[in-house]
Amino acid sequence: MKKVLLFMMFILSMKNYSQVSISPSDRGADDNFEKGQLENFKKTTTVFVLSNVYSKEDYEKILKEAWTVTPFILVDYMDFEVNKYANGNYSIAKLYGDITVSSHGTRYMHTNLIVRTIDSDKFQKKFSKLDPKDKKYLRKLHEIFIENSSIIAKVPLSVNNNFLTGMKEATEVFNPDEKLSGLYKIMYTEKSFTNMNLGMLKNYFQQISKSLSIGEHYGLYDDFSKSEIKNLKENILYIPDVYKMKYDAWGWSENLRSDKEVKELLEDYKYKYEFISDADLERKILNNETIYYLRYVSMNANKYLQVVNAKSGTPVYYFYGAMTYNLKDGDFESIYKSINKANKSK
Repeated sequence: MKKVLLFMMFILSMKNYSQVSISPSDRGADDNFEKGQLENFKKTTTVFVLSNVYSKEDYEKILKEAWTVTPFILVDYMDFEVNKYANGNYSIAKLYGDITVSSHGTRYMHTNLIVRTIDSDKFQKKFSKLDPKDKKYLRKLHEIFIENSSIIAKVPLSVNNNFLTGMKEATEVFNPDEKLSGLYKIMYTEKSFTNMNLGMLKNYFQQISKSLSIGEHYGLYDDFSKSEIKNLKENILYIPDVYKMKYDAWGWSENLRSDKEVKELLEDYKYKYEFISDADLERKILNNETIYYLRYVSMNANKYLQVVNAKSGTPVYYFYGAMTYNLKDGDFESIYKSINKANKSK
C-alpha cells in the first residue's frame, strides 16, 4: 500500500509548464529577458539534441522549414558533449529530465525540450576543475551546464503510459545517477511523449522561432482565444486518438473511454470534429494542410489545452486548468463558446 501511495504522489506531483514558454524564468513565468540576451542568442548556432525515434534527415527537414531564428546543427544524443559547445558561439536545444524525491517520499519529475544559452566564462571556469576520472563526472558536468546557462524557451513533454510504466521501475532504483540514466534512456530512445511527433515538433519550432525573431516573451497561465478561432465554425477540429484515453491515478494506467463516454465528452461541441491517428495528424501537418487540431498536455494534475493552426504553428486558443489532468466535457464546451463569440464579434 505504501508503494501505491508513493507512486500516486509521484504522478500528482509531476511539475510541468505551459505548452510553450518564451521566458528566462525557470518556471516559464512572463519575465523580461535581460538586455541583450535575445540579441546574443540570435548570434549563436543552435545545437539540436533530439531523440532517435526519428532520423536526422527527418529532423533536418522540419527544422529547415520552421527554424529561421538562428543557424542550426543536429547532434546525436550519444555524441553530445556540452563542453564542445560552451565557447559562446552556440545555443543548445535538447531534452531535459530530472527526478527528485522529497523527505516525505514525494517524487518529482520534469520532462521538457528546452533552448538554452551558455555563459561560456562561468562554465569554463568550473569545467576546468572537473576530473574526468571522477565517478560523478557526467552528473557534475550536467550540473555545471545547468547552473551556467539561461533558458530561452521551453516546451513541456507530455508523457504517455509506456513512459510512466518505465519510470515507475526506474524511480525505485536507489542510486540517483542510475535514476537519471534510466530517465534519459527512455526519453531519447523510445516514443514516450504524446506531443512530440514530427508535425507537432515542427509547429513548436515555428512558434518558438517566430516569437524569438520578433522579441516576444510570454508565460504560462493566461488563457486566450484569438479571433481566428471563428474558422472552426466551418472547419473540422481534429482530435488525436490518444485523447480518448483517461488516466486512472489509482491504477497507474490509462484506460480507453467507452463510445458512450467519448460521446458525452463532446456532446456540447456542436461543430464538426474528427478523431485522428498520430500518424495521420503528423502527415497533415507535414503536408502543410490548413487544419486545426487539439494539442493537450497533462502533468502534475494540471492541463494545458490548445487549438493549433497546423500550417502556421500558431495556437488560436489556450486554456490552463489546475488540479485536473483529464479532458472534460467543459473543455469542449468552452472551445465551442469561444468559436461562437468570435463569430458574433466579426
